[in-house]
Amino acid sequence: MRNTIIQERRESFLKEILNEAFGNLQDSSLNTLEITRVQCSKGKYDAKIFIESSYMSDNEKKTVIQAFKKARPIIQEYVLNATSWHTSPKLSLEFDETLLIQNRLDAIFAQIHKKS
Repeated sequence: MRNTIIQERRESFLKEILNEAFGNLQDSSLNTLEITRVQCSKGKYDAKIFIESSYMSDNEKKTVIQAFKKARPIIQEYVLNATSWHTSPKLSLEFDETLLIQNRLDAIFAQIHKKS
């Protein structure tokens, strides 16, 4: 129980810092991203950054991934300075499509409701 609370605090703290880091970047494809959640490994070695992607096309996603790969060292340095941890977690970017899935489910349920 205690470990999960610590893990959730760590992820929440990292999400805040990453929002600041992304917002400070000069790249418009990155500084406007909405981070939905951050998932850390238990030892803080890896962190997955989930961003809202329901409005993005495939080309936009490719652009974001390329820009993130270039900016990753800058973001990791920002995290390291802001957290005062010994090392920064290795960051990876994931597209969070839960909103898109939820919208599809809502549409299906609306169709079912109309038929009944």
